[in-house]
Amino acid sequence: MARGYVQHVSGNKWRLFYDVGMKLDPKTGKMKRQRKTKTVQAKGKREAEKLLTKFIAELDSDSYFEPEKMMFVDFVKNEWLPKHARKHLAKTTLDTHTRLLERRILPAFQNFRLDQVKPKHIIDFLHNLGEDGMNTRGGKLSPASILYHYRVLRSIFNFAVECQVLKRSPLEGVKKPKLTQKEVEVYTEEEAYHLLECLESEQSLSWKVLTKLAITTGLRRSELLGLEWEHVDLEERTIAVRQGLTYTKDAGYIVGPLKTRGSNRTVSIPGSLIRDLKKLKLQKQEERIAAGELWYQLNGKEHFFMFSDYRGKPLNPTSVKNWWQRFIKRHDLKYINFHALRHTSATLLINQGVHAKVIAERLGHADIKTTMNVYGHVLRKADREAANKFDELLKKKG
Repeated sequence: MARGYVQHVSGNKWRLFYDVGMKLDPKTGKMKRQRKTKTVQAKGKREAEKLLTKFIAELDSDSYFEPEKMMFVDFVKNEWLPKHARKHLAKTTLDTHTRLLERRILPAFQNFRLDQVKPKHIIDFLHNLGEDGMNTRGGKLSPASILYHYRVLRSIFNFAVECQVLKRSPLEGVKKPKLTQKEVEVYTEEEAYHLLECLESEQSLSWKVLTKLAITTGLRRSELLGLEWEHVDLEERTIAVRQGLTYTKDAGYIVGPLKTRGSNRTVSIPGSLIRDLKKLKLQKQEERIAAGELWYQLNGKEHFFMFSDYRGKPLNPTSVKNWWQRFIKRHDLKYINFHALRHTSATLLINQGVHAKVIAERLGHADIKTTMNVYGHVLRKADREAANKFDELLKKKG
């Protein structure tokens, strides 16, 4: 019959013993008596015996597991993913987390128990991510990507502490990887003007309008693809940004609210775009009538997206990337990625002297500090040019 007892070690330290009986030893193939032990703090024997009773109850519970024997991989797959990640992370964020886990994190820590992962292991892992051969092209991972791996690990170990599987996270004391804000490649005013000229030769009105909106409003790709005609006020010349559209292999198309309250905004659009927008709306209305009952429904709900195929199915984010690359090559334009049109929009406004607060609101930044951090180098350049104008004035006076 199973039994337990306490043993005084020293001071207020006591050791609890619990005899769990005879069990098969997988190494020897023989039956062997096993017991569980735990060291606790108690003021006396009576308190130690109370703790023993609680210890025995935990051991006899079906939900009990020994944290020191849980493998890192098992904790991630059986605890963190179903109980935290899938409940609290957006679909696209979860997709990215899962990809990083499968590619690098799980293989790196697959032989570790959860409690065996030490700060040095984390430091070594992050250091190795900065070595050649870590990305799919054989080069180094970017500082932003390394920081993302750090955040995934931090989330996993913080959850382990929350579950009281670990007393403390091994990331405590590990310095967060530095992320230096590098200058983003954008179009100058002349290059932007040339881009708009090239767009006029394109046959697809949808791609024309999409690109023009990207450069004149600074909307993110997900925000552009999530636009519906109900969000467009052609009389007031405004667009209400209220939702985003993303796509993952597992979940397909996802239309959802924007990440922050500041992302919900109303953006004014140039009057020169209204003509194209009216033509595009008329075209989409005709396609909707022609499609009838075949009009695309997303999760059982009918949408009227600005950018869709002839049956109302929204554009895939990858399609935007592919079209943009072909467009750049077709017109021999300087290469920047599609998202950089958002940065181009902000840079052009800064160079025109528009206040940073206005730019922050157009971009959907919750805090003007974000705008200052991302476009600080452009603002400094504009500030220097402003100072140069005073130089010209002073020289004239002299």
